[in-house]
Amino acid sequence: MVEIRYPPPTRNISPQWLELEPGTTIQRIFDPTSYGSTATGFRYYGPLSRFDHQDNKQPKIDKERGIIYAGFNLSCCLVEIFGDDEMIKIQQQQIAFITLKQSLKLLDIRESGAWNAGSVAAMTSDGRRKLTQTWSRYFYENPDLYGDIEGVIFNNAHDGKPAIALYERASPQLLSADVSVLNLNEPSIRETVLAIANRLNLLVEIEA
Repeated sequence: MVEIRYPPPTRNISPQWLELEPGTTIQRIFDPTSYGSTATGFRYYGPLSRFDHQDNKQPKIDKERGIIYAGFNLSCCLVEIFGDDEMIKIQQQQIAFITLKQSLKLLDIRESGAWNAGSVAAMTSDGRRKLTQTWSRYFYENPDLYGDIEGVIFNNAHDGKPAIALYERASPQLLSADVSVLNLNEPSIRETVLAIANRLNLLVEIEA
């Protein structure tokens, strides 16, 4: 088994970046009934998820550090939200389509990118949240090494497709973006959701 060390890196690094250009659309699923979540609102409570960078040992509000997770398509969003339960349970969730008007700079830790950033590719799918959160904080807190990044792009742990974690530094880009929102239960995307579920072998439960 490959050893995944905590930062700092023990070798020279050569970080890779991906710039999301204006016109790029990213998507995210959110639940507006959960703590007032919005299409472009960052979560300041944490750390909870894989690349949360809140500076707390235990989850609590960090007014300085917020996070948003997103993907390039609905399939990525669905498997990231519902993959652990193996069931797409549609309740009050909505999907936001966020089309950028300003570029976003992301640290690319997919495949060899993780190695070049000082870790290993297995880091992005490791189940130890403390480990991945510590790396995210290190990326965030060391612009001299990793540049002025607004987030990271990584391969998600469920099916290996690209996913994005955006830091609150991306607020200006999200506030200026064109945003449209649909209910996840919207009839116009029902067939798409069902097709994705079938391809991913996920059950679907739709709350009336």
